[in-house]
Amino acid sequence: MAFFDDVMTVYNYRLENGEERWNRSVVRGVQWRHGKRRVTADKGVFTDEAEESVTVDFTRTYQRNPLYVSPKEYASLEDKGGSWTLNPADGTDFIVCGEVAQEIGDGYSISQLKKDFDAYVIVSVSDNRNRNRLKHIRVVAK
Repeated sequence: MAFFDDVMTVYNYRLENGEERWNRSVVRGVQWRHGKRRVTADKGVFTDEAEESVTVDFTRTYQRNPLYVSPKEYASLEDKGGSWTLNPADGTDFIVCGEVAQEIGDGYSISQLKKDFDAYVIVSVSDNRNRNRLKHIRVVAK
């Protein structure tokens, strides 16, 4: 039984010469959990809210995975190809369960991606790569 046998596609936002762009990265070695519920209260009314939970394994090396860098380091890179990040700060980075071939750009928008796939915006990231065992990052997306 393998725990980290899922794949996700990450779309990292960047502003380049005044134009919005997204870099696509396919990441292997994740565990994706659908439909995790969180109870929230608003004016005494409780509701269930769907939430995606993804754990990215950094204990093993997965072939063809691009290099993970922190959001701050990613922002400072001139050439963002070959690297990826998980940035919940502004709600512009998206993840999709599975390998998606579509690039965001001329003729294909992030809105179209959301129509064609279950694309989720990253809302929180917990970096646990400094642990002795099971070095991982946990991502919550909606």
